[in-house]
Amino acid sequence: MDIELPLLILYKIRTSRLSQNKEQQRSGRSAAKKRRVYLRNERKFPNRVNLLDLNEEEIKARYRLSSEAIQSLFEKVKENLNPKTERSHAIPGIVKLLCALHFFASGSFQNSVSTAGGITQSSFSRFLFQVIQAIVNLYKEYISFPNDPASLKAVKQSFLSIAGFPNVIGAIDCTHVALSPPSENEYIYRNEKHFHSLNMQVVVSNNMKIIDVVAKFPGSTEDSYILSQSGLHQRFENGEFGSGWLLGDSMYGLKPWLMTPVSNPKTRAEKKYNHAHSATRSIIDRTFGMLKTRFGCLDKSKGVLLYSPEKVCKIFFVCCILHNIAMNESDYIEVNEEYAQHEEINMEPFEDDTDEGGILREKLILEHFAG
Repeated sequence: MDIELPLLILYKIRTSRLSQNKEQQRSGRSAAKKRRVYLRNERKFPNRVNLLDLNEEEIKARYRLSSEAIQSLFEKVKENLNPKTERSHAIPGIVKLLCALHFFASGSFQNSVSTAGGITQSSFSRFLFQVIQAIVNLYKEYISFPNDPASLKAVKQSFLSIAGFPNVIGAIDCTHVALSPPSENEYIYRNEKHFHSLNMQVVVSNNMKIIDVVAKFPGSTEDSYILSQSGLHQRFENGEFGSGWLLGDSMYGLKPWLMTPVSNPKTRAEKKYNHAHSATRSIIDRTFGMLKTRFGCLDKSKGVLLYSPEKVCKIFFVCCILHNIAMNESDYIEVNEEYAQHEEINMEPFEDDTDEGGILREKLILEHFAG
């Protein structure tokens, strides 16, 4: 009995203390839960970007498109951008689109763009390529080569009015977009100007609209090789565009459907041919200038794109689509003169002239430039 009494007292004391501890834990959890609810209710969300807060001049300066063009584009991509959740603070699709357009236009870092849009950098990083893919899906709607007789005739007439060069249906060239290369095969992305890039082939029409794009080759790839591997090459070889031809510089081989300059013009007619060729083909240099002025993310002076080559290609596709949307509204912008100059990469001219091309060019010079 003398032993059992103290043990019983100790047991009751311990049981009481355990009960008190459990009650304190329950009370602490309840208080913590109340604090979380309070903080959630009191959390301050930044003001997200809204077109209604900007005038038209500010909208064009920030996004490089008019408010009407942005709203029209959003109608076509909203099903892929609007949130699927009912959460009150889910990011609306229009905010995603505006932040992405701001990134393309400014070339700024993600944190700067996300801050301006009223979202977090991590959120912007998550949805950027959701926006890019949604716009890329519109590629065929905005970028296509004219192939019906009426369209081809109109394009030829417009090109002819520039400098008297007949039968032109497009000007072709490549432009380099700088990127941070993958560590594997890094050397294939280094171009002749000694920076890492992707070499993008573009064909433009008479109105500075882009009608064909090949975006997948590393910067060391020759322009002529890119053309030879493109679907457009096969379409011309098959005669799909009739008597129409492209204008290309000396990096391309002379073909019946691709006219290049005379390398050493001697006669007055050859010099007139070269002058008309240069004046007409310069439209693609101006297009590249406008493209890189409009979309700073393509401008190497503002930094290289820090994405995989596949994602950089998609960004370029998107910028080409957005450029055409702007051109649909005849939205010409002042071009940085540096961009408007011919983009020379110091490579030897590609010797792939065909006999048929040579015969056709001689005939063209005699019939149209010897008078």
